Amino acid sequence: MTLFDGVYPFYPQQRKAFVFDVSTIIVIVVFLTFACSFLLIIPGIRGRARLYWTVRVLLSLVVGVVIVGNPVNQVNETINYNEHFAWSFDADYDHSYSEGLEKGLPSPILYVAEKFTMQSPCGVHRQYRISGHYASATLWVAFCTWLISNMLFSMPVLVYGGYMLLVTGAFMIFSLLSFSTVRNSPMCLIRFGTATLHIGYGGSFWLTLAIGLLCFVSGITVVTLHYFNLDLLKTFFDLHEDNVEEYQDMTEVFINPHFVSKGLSSSQPSKLNPNSI
Repeated sequence: MTLFDGVYPFYPQQRKAFVFDVSTIIVIVVFLTFACSFLLIIPGIRGRARLYWTVRVLLSLVVGVVIVGNPVNQVNETINYNEHFAWSFDADYDHSYSEGLEKGLPSPILYVAEKFTMQSPCGVHRQYRISGHYASATLWVAFCTWLISNMLFSMPVLVYGGYMLLVTGAFMIFSLLSFSTVRNSPMCLIRFGTATLHIGYGGSFWLTLAIGLLCFVSGITVVTLHYFNLDLLKTFFDLHEDNVEEYQDMTEVFINPHFVSKGLSSSQPSKLNPNSI
């Protein structure tokens, strides 16, 4: 295949290199919107509760954006370069590869994509497909448990929120274990001239691992404080101060002295003058 003025002849224009995925950008923008909205609200929070709310909300948003951004892109269910070859359960990878042959895609892309077809002697299609599917499924379960933990932390049942945070971290680790099973499968060598393409864990893998461990640490901290220092835990979640304010509101009564003196004078029995009888 020859080039004409730097453009492949079967393309109407020069192809752009794959840099960002639109779905990932949408997830990041949505969570940044929530974060900016919270930063506008936070000046109205008084005292140390402002710092506590900031830590809790930003930590929760970081965990959420990592979980939501992972199932689509970070479990490597697709090959996204200039072209798209999906190998999820509802996709036909071999059909996508055949369409690529008909379109006359560049040979380096077809060379890599051919390694993952079902007819390839490498035999890695099934392994990558299953591991990616279950990694995505466990991450969606982690997202559900993350939502439940946020709801529980907004109620006076903080220890259960800590338990759900531990479950969230566990499912994130399970997703990484599911994906890491592909490293145990035999991998054919992918060569470009004298260079060899080596596979490895990307930044998304290590980011998910770090956030999963952070969920573990946070959940263990919440559960430990519940049993050993409940007052500190309530203060951090702004529950202890609320209870004190509610108690003060219930005990403080404002009385008008005019009505009190009038009521007391009317309630006293009048003394009869014996001379008037």
